[in-house]
Amino acid sequence: MPDPVVKPVGVALIGCGRISGAHLAAAAAVPDAVRIVATVDPDPAAAQAAAGPFGAAALTSMADALAMPEVEAVLIASPNALHGEQALAALAAGRHALVEKPLAETGAQARLLEAEAAKRGLVLAAGHTYRHNRAIVTLLDRMPDWGPLRAVSVTSCVFWDGPQAPWWATRSPEDGLILSLFAPHSLDFVQLVMGADDPLRVHAEAARWQPGWRGEDEAMILMAYPGRRMASVHISYNQRSVFDRKVLHFAGGVAEIEDGEVLKWNGEVLVSPSEGVLINPRRMGGRRTGHFFEQQLREFAAAVRGAPHRCPTGHDAARLIELIDQVKASARANSADAIRG
Repeated sequence: MPDPVVKPVGVALIGCGRISGAHLAAAAAVPDAVRIVATVDPDPAAAQAAAGPFGAAALTSMADALAMPEVEAVLIASPNALHGEQALAALAAGRHALVEKPLAETGAQARLLEAEAAKRGLVLAAGHTYRHNRAIVTLLDRMPDWGPLRAVSVTSCVFWDGPQAPWWATRSPEDGLILSLFAPHSLDFVQLVMGADDPLRVHAEAARWQPGWRGEDEAMILMAYPGRRMASVHISYNQRSVFDRKVLHFAGGVAEIEDGEVLKWNGEVLVSPSEGVLINPRRMGGRRTGHFFEQQLREFAAAVRGAPHRCPTGHDAARLIELIDQVKASARANSADAIRG
């Protein structure tokens, strides 16, 4: 856990739509880490509703927020297509940025953000909330004791009955749907445990089952890493019985993370969640995730203050988007008939 932050970081929330509620609830729970000083949304009512509990300024222009001296950082929770442009504007204005995943729509755009942040000495962090819990932290700390990692398998299947925001429906197969919105969670985990290495080869297959959107809603990804290591990912928006499992094969045995919270080593439980976190993990909404968002804000605040942290920043945040580019290109080449058909 990061060292205590002396002064809460003044944050402007950019985008007050669907995902913003989780970030706002987290901010309210960690007032020692961050302070919401402005909210921005094209809809004045949405901006005001978000700002009210914090006594923050409700704005319709990001430029107005960046003009406020109290704003030290932005938390970007807008539609995916706006992430890169808004993050670049924040960095150019001298503000740190925490960007809801994905960091950007393309690897080239992500590298531009990385360079801008480095040039200005600012924190550019990607919002991969699922890495901020005890199971993941303990896994990373214990991995050196378990011998070489040989293979990783990630399955993350949920059910969405159609678009959860209007812009989901209009995402093209080229833009990617589940590969842009949901795959970043699983691919971030794979990159996290694989360390600094990027995959040597990437193969993806994708399909669309639901008619309410244009893009793919199911995918499988296979990756080969240096050192004869392998990784597979299965993601779905079509599984009514929610399934979330990560399996890691080491020379010394097998580690598993079930439901994002329970870490096992060779069948022995090493980490389990607090009471009330796993209500019914097989149904949508059956797992509380507020603590992920809270810890993410603590980590980001620590990064802004120059303290140790576990946020994916700069190069690590950008290289994931380059991987997603490869995955989407492979899926289009292999599965166009299954997505458009």
